[in-house]
Amino acid sequence: MRFTAIVLAATLLWGIAMPAMPAAAMSTAKEIALGQGISQEIDDENVLINDPFLTNWVNGIGAKLAANRYRQDINYQFEILDTDEVNAFALPGGFMHADMGLLNFVGSDDELAAVLGHEMGHVERRHVVTLQAKQEVLGILIGVLSILSPIAAALGGYGGDLVAYKFSREDELQADQYGLLLMTRAGYDPQSAVDLMAHLGKLEADDTESRSDKAMEDHPPPQDRIAHLEGYPELDNPPATQIIEDAIHDQSEGRYAYARARFGEALAKSPGNTIALAHLNQVEIALKELGPPGTLHERSVAYTLTLDAFSVGDIATNIAKAQAIAGDAARLCAQRTHGSRSDLQTLNNQLNEMQSAIPNLGSPKKKTNNLGIAVAGINKITRDINGVLDNSSDVLASGPGLAEDNLGPLKDMADAISNGPPTEKTRALLPYYPSLAASLSEGADQFVTGVDDARAAISMGADSVRPLAEYFAVLNSLDTTTGDISAKDMPRVQAALSAATAAWDAAFAMSERGSDLIYGAQTRTLSANITLLDLYSSSERYVDYRKALQFRFPGVQMPDYQMVLRSGITPGELGCDAWLSYETKEQMTQLMRTEHDGGLSCADLALQRNLLTESMEIAEGLVYEDYVEVPETVTANVNVGHPTPTSPQPSQPSPPATATSAPSH
Repeated sequence: MRFTAIVLAATLLWGIAMPAMPAAAMSTAKEIALGQGISQEIDDENVLINDPFLTNWVNGIGAKLAANRYRQDINYQFEILDTDEVNAFALPGGFMHADMGLLNFVGSDDELAAVLGHEMGHVERRHVVTLQAKQEVLGILIGVLSILSPIAAALGGYGGDLVAYKFSREDELQADQYGLLLMTRAGYDPQSAVDLMAHLGKLEADDTESRSDKAMEDHPPPQDRIAHLEGYPELDNPPATQIIEDAIHDQSEGRYAYARARFGEALAKSPGNTIALAHLNQVEIALKELGPPGTLHERSVAYTLTLDAFSVGDIATNIAKAQAIAGDAARLCAQRTHGSRSDLQTLNNQLNEMQSAIPNLGSPKKKTNNLGIAVAGINKITRDINGVLDNSSDVLASGPGLAEDNLGPLKDMADAISNGPPTEKTRALLPYYPSLAASLSEGADQFVTGVDDARAAISMGADSVRPLAEYFAVLNSLDTTTGDISAKDMPRVQAALSAATAAWDAAFAMSERGSDLIYGAQTRTLSANITLLDLYSSSERYVDYRKALQFRFPGVQMPDYQMVLRSGITPGELGCDAWLSYETKEQMTQLMRTEHDGGLSCADLALQRNLLTESMEIAEGLVYEDYVEVPETVTANVNVGHPTPTSPQPSQPSPPATATSAPSH
């Protein structure tokens, strides 16, 4: 949910103008200036993410794509907006923005590359600068940013009239084609573009709040886009050699389950292929839950728990207690979010009703003068409002489902010890069960507290509307036609600004705490799921896990197999600590010691240090996906025309041709 449309009107765009001229007449310098100006406005009014892991992840993928771009006259820049919307957008001149909701939605580097490549396609094809006026550019922008918000639709001007300006469907298909070409040239697996579209289709079908319907209303349906994608050379019946190359890439990223499926596809086309068989054998080691004979003995030094009937029964009792706690938490989350959604809508309505009170301030002569300070204050409050709306809506929408997911690993553990004597895998994992049950119980409580914090943030936001209205009233009483505010009026302005800022700062801080608790709790669930994969089942399997973590967190020094066995750290906690080490530049061994001595989990330490727990959850989720994600099975619509495929050039991709005819299958 966004407050952007109000502020775009309120700040009057600070005089950034776009000449009404055709795209061919716009120089690169003017295009960059236009995009830079709009990007700065967006940055001023939204919370930006500067988290080390996430920024390096996005920038790293973006750089690989940009190295294969067609347009050499611009340099791409990537930023992350703290919004729960599943979106990214491109501005003229190569200014790219990705939303946190998108980063939490994609399951791999390759899926993110497909999205960023698509958005870069809009810039490469100059789709944005073909619009005849700056207002049309802003119309697209607000259409992207306001997916969940009733504000833009309710407002006139920028928020309402211009939301109709969208990229054409032909533009979208061209961007899909270019993105596919670009990601393939950068070495990513093109099949992930199909997976992404399939996931978007599921989101669209499952979303009860019509979030994805609004997001995709200017795009062709996902099934149509899949049909187009599968008509291009990268996906149109590729040879076994190409699939093997893509699968080796997947394996190098640690996407072991995905790579196994892709090697299987290659072997179906080329039975007995020695390269595919050799790599498939390597991947099978990474995925094999039970190691070779003697594996359990290899871990016996670290695992000394006596597995008699009493100890197993004691563990079962602990798990049953944790299940009861988690079940109660899931019910409480569902109950408490139910009524709070209407409170959130009421807050949105209150903000919408302030349209007529938005001050028409004009443009400051200097951004640092009194009027500039007043406008900067509006931007600061707007960032807080966007943060409150986004964090709270995200927690209310996702909290109940995540709390329900928390029951999953507890059920898996209970089932493993209730159906006869424990298996070899279960006996190896039993020492972890008490700590996993305790961690999941704590996570259950945090889900409830996170939801309560989101509800409190909404209430605080509602109380903060009044000081904001009073600030607007003070500004509306002033004459700012000179481009400044007089010194005698400034104390009154500053007092009203301070009151509004303090109120919204407090509401934003509360919403952030709720979000951090929710994502910290979800990390505990993911960590338990990773641990139950039994990634220490053999030293060979641990080597592959270590490789996957080193790919995900480059530069982090991972402990060897014997050290992790002696430490007693779970595989899930090890993955989380790798993120924490990457985030803080602290050695893994020191983090493990700190957690051990303080009886802390990785999530506990992240919360103590006020780190972005959504980054932690995204990272842990990517690690888990390495072992469970497989290519989507889709049935594309076949009666759909395809844009003419482009023949790649040796050094760089050419711009895609106009969508006219369908390639043969």
